[in-house]
Amino acid sequence: MKHIHFLHREQLPVPGSQAKAVRYPTCEWRAPAGDASDAAHHPWNRFVCSWLTSDMADVAHCDEVLHVMAQIEAGTRETWFVDGNAFNVDLQATGVQFNPSNVGPEDTAYWNQAQGRFTLTEVQAVLRLWRDFLAQSR
Repeated sequence: MKHIHFLHREQLPVPGSQAKAVRYPTCEWRAPAGDASDAAHHPWNRFVCSWLTSDMADVAHCDEVLHVMAQIEAGTRETWFVDGNAFNVDLQATGVQFNPSNVGPEDTAYWNQAQGRFTLTEVQAVLRLWRDFLAQSR
């Protein structure tokens, strides 16, 4: 998880508008030093960090999903499906599958991609850290 970073970004208003700047929490995966990977297209950024930033910006929602993950780990729940603004996330003991919300299961080229699959333990660990980051940011 050392390549995952949490920070606050600021989106400035359109010049000349009366809108205020918006500050929001965000997650990024950054390539290790010397790694020429395209960070923007790395699976951790495309799926997990994008999900956290877009769909998991509320501590209570993080707590809800962490609770369900604990139930799945304990074997008291088999599966749970999280439908968010940007992602549909299928949680199971065998793994977590991320699918973009704008893509339906009939579009097989973009549904259940191998790059969008992570272990429950990996996602749970990052979600816990993200939840703590959000709680400290209040």
